[in-house]
Amino acid sequence: MSDAFSSSSPFTPGPSALWHNHLRALGSPNSLPAIRQMVEEAAQRAGLCDEDVMKIEMAVGEACTNIIEHSYATQASSAPDSQLDIDVVVIRFSDRFEVVIQDYSSINFAITEAETFGELDDWIATGRRRGLGIWIIQSFVDKVEHRFVCGQGNELKLVKFCS
Repeated sequence: MSDAFSSSSPFTPGPSALWHNHLRALGSPNSLPAIRQMVEEAAQRAGLCDEDVMKIEMAVGEACTNIIEHSYATQASSAPDSQLDIDVVVIRFSDRFEVVIQDYSSINFAITEAETFGELDDWIATGRRRGLGIWIIQSFVDKVEHRFVCGQGNELKLVKFCS
């Protein structure tokens, strides 16, 4: 990934970060309001317009919901509680606002490889009942990066460039 984190610690931003905030939450639907609130407050602090604040908050909510529903729900009985956490880090750089979401799943959920649709009408035309969250994530931010590290989980970076 880019310079969001130094190599010494996965949650220590690199030197070009202006500020950051970190939240570790249980991978449960009950944690979603706290995650969304932290992202909303950080995006406002970063100076994003109201529409971009709403979009990044919604994209993060969808990404965390996917982790909970599609990854942790299948692992709940076999994983220790600490391995069902979600780490969310918000980072303000001079030219962008980043949200990095880390799960501890053994499932590679490569959102950047998922089928994409240009417009909402294109997704609706497919007749699908699932997958709108991926469209929201990919459409509501400027850049999406994903990496999976076997034994560690997924890291999803959502970037909103600042003007």
